[in-house]
Amino acid sequence: MAARTPPVTLWTAGQRVTAAQLQFLMNPPMFRMYQSVSQSVAGSTYVQITCDISEYDSDSGRSGSTPWSFTIPAGMSGRWRLTGMVSWTGNATGVRIAALYKNGTQINGANAAVQAAPAGNATNVLVSSTPTLSAGDVIGLYGWQNSGGSLSTQTGGSFPSFLEGCLVSLANP
Repeated sequence: MAARTPPVTLWTAGQRVTAAQLQFLMNPPMFRMYQSVSQSVAGSTYVQITCDISEYDSDSGRSGSTPWSFTIPAGMSGRWRLTGMVSWTGNATGVRIAALYKNGTQINGANAAVQAAPAGNATNVLVSSTPTLSAGDVIGLYGWQNSGGSLSTQTGGSFPSFLEGCLVSLANP
């Protein structure tokens, strides 16, 4: 599906709202992708998590190739609610981090860290943020760990790493 044209957001008193405007507001641009193939992440290095499966992408912003970032479509600038989770395989040593990046740089405050779970248990790190984004901004989910060596992401069961987003406001403060 191609990106839609956003509705005019400044309405005058007594103006009728069109079906297209309501449709856009009821079904805002959104996407969700997740990881189906485990990924090895070197110690103490931020690495983009490859979310290779698209669950949905209402306005065709997802990249067609690895590492499958999401690019804010034309006309969709505004505040986006972004949520991501990095799921790590069991290893009891160190810290695990999930972070949201915009154009290759970490989004201010969009970083979550947890101590590794006990051995044999996956460690899931959830991060969320609602930044102001512009058309053309490239969004990615990144992971970091310091287990003492490389560590893989967890893809089994119902908790693979994922990245999702939804436009919540066309406003730019």
